[in-house]
Amino acid sequence: MIELPITIKGTVLHGKKIGSEINMPTANLSVPKDLESLSFGVYFSKVRIGTELYKSISNLGTKPTVKEEKSVNLETFIYDFDGDLYGKEIEVTLLEFKRPERKFSSIEELSKQMHMDLEEGKNYQA
Repeated sequence: MIELPITIKGTVLHGKKIGSEINMPTANLSVPKDLESLSFGVYFSKVRIGTELYKSISNLGTKPTVKEEKSVNLETFIYDFDGDLYGKEIEVTLLEFKRPERKFSSIEELSKQMHMDLEEGKNYQA
């Protein structure tokens, strides 16, 4: 069993840009095979970009609402960050599990839940 906190390092990949469409852009990382046994869902997290540390919230899983994928991905929304991370190395530390991943009936329903998750994340790391 893998215990938290756990740090995942990687290069930010291009996604489907759905987060950007709903005003919540995410940094996407592939997940090493040995960490795919972590519970799929939303985590309170932090991100290291170079020497800077940011509060964040992450989703680990297969994106069942958008299009369930075979590969496990980590999508992270970084609070108080505005910049282009594509192709850059970052470190995401999963601090605490918030809720399991689930399939929503629409992107609108997913967006509503994501906004609630973001508010809880702000309060968690206040």
